[in-house]
Amino acid sequence: MTLPRKHRGAWGPGLVLAFGLFGALHCHAQAQARPATANPGKATLTITVPGDGEHLIRFLPSKDAEQPDQLPIRFLDRTKQVSYDLAEVGKQARVAVDDPRTGDSAIRPLTGPHAPRNGVLDLKAPDFDHVRQVDVAVTYDRKPVSLARVSLAPADAKPRTVVLDPAKQGVATYEDVPMGRARVTVLYGDGLSQSQDVEVVSGHAPGPLKISVAVANRVPTVEPTSPSAEPSAGEARKPGEPVGASSSAPAAREAGGGFTGWLGTLLGMAVGAGAIYLLYRWYASGGMAATLKKAGIEVSGPTADSSQQTPWTPNAPAPPVVADPDLCQFCGQRRDADGQCACSAVPGSGAAVAAAPGMAQPRLVGTAGQYSTAVFPLSGVMTLGREATNSISLHEDNTVSRRHAVVREEDGAYVIADEGSSNGVYVNGVRITGPQPLRPGDEVQIGGTRFRFEA
Repeated sequence: MTLPRKHRGAWGPGLVLAFGLFGALHCHAQAQARPATANPGKATLTITVPGDGEHLIRFLPSKDAEQPDQLPIRFLDRTKQVSYDLAEVGKQARVAVDDPRTGDSAIRPLTGPHAPRNGVLDLKAPDFDHVRQVDVAVTYDRKPVSLARVSLAPADAKPRTVVLDPAKQGVATYEDVPMGRARVTVLYGDGLSQSQDVEVVSGHAPGPLKISVAVANRVPTVEPTSPSAEPSAGEARKPGEPVGASSSAPAAREAGGGFTGWLGTLLGMAVGAGAIYLLYRWYASGGMAATLKKAGIEVSGPTADSSQQTPWTPNAPAPPVVADPDLCQFCGQRRDADGQCACSAVPGSGAAVAAAPGMAQPRLVGTAGQYSTAVFPLSGVMTLGREATNSISLHEDNTVSRRHAVVREEDGAYVIADEGSSNGVYVNGVRITGPQPLRPGDEVQIGGTRFRFEA
């Protein structure tokens, strides 16, 4: 349509004014809507815990996080409100609440069907179903293993692997481990492998949950370091200074002078004089000559008074000192042509060792693991396991099954058998598959604990 020439001047300014007014209204609408959508990932979360006390809040970022390193938030009350940004922690991030007193944690996702509703996370005691840190100590002959690959596979979760080197002192550390049964697999040596089931449970001592795994085959180890050998916090070691030395050593030497130093010297001299006096009394009584003579060393000196030689027997008679190779080192009786005596089983007969009259009661003596130095006397039928109903309860060892093994007496001899345990029973480093006779000195491994059979 073509407007008449006389109306063209009136329509032009009107159209310009209309388009200008429409553009202004559109920009105003966008400016009003922009603050509501400026940061859609910003959110607030209110967390409630079962009781008062110290708790820590950690945001566990996902792979798409812009700021993966988040500082934990500490609070002491039952309720704490925190803010977070999904762009910083990631769209698949999780939140963890730690209880330092128990070492347990509650972990929940921030998004998805299991996320907190309406920005509120109300935690109960059963929600703390993770252990903050689990330390798996791998040893051989009670020393840390030097090189190994340790995998921890919780139920319904992916295995986690840690490679051990000498600097880690045989300890593999895992964080945020779900509670329940898990399987530890150790690869070491020249293609050697050892697996055992463990229980990741609450109620352990404050700090990390410690699990011991003693491998059965020889493997290189490292000498354990003493915590006191390292410098204290804030104290740097001087270049070339050996481990364990510190700048406080001169001060310590100075502190040992004066009256304190003289007192230590006098005490040392008194202890030395007492030791010399005891040695003299031993020599004068003839005890030294008698002991050396039993060891096969002929010496001259006062003879012991046989009327006063009453052996000290707190629980059972001590085994005699035997220097003659033809005599048994356990009971002192003479061996037969095959090298056996009355307290030993005939090789190949399948019978266990019977206790000779007058000897100590058969027992298991702990040599490594949680029950090192513990002594368990044996009689009749004895069950071993983690449950308290067992004759010998090994409840402190998480690698022991509820009913792990049984030791029973058969015709005055002792036999050990596996009761269907997860990690098996080892005698002298070999896993048994049926009833196994026990002889004095045999090493028995149950879970992470080693025992020596004595009879």
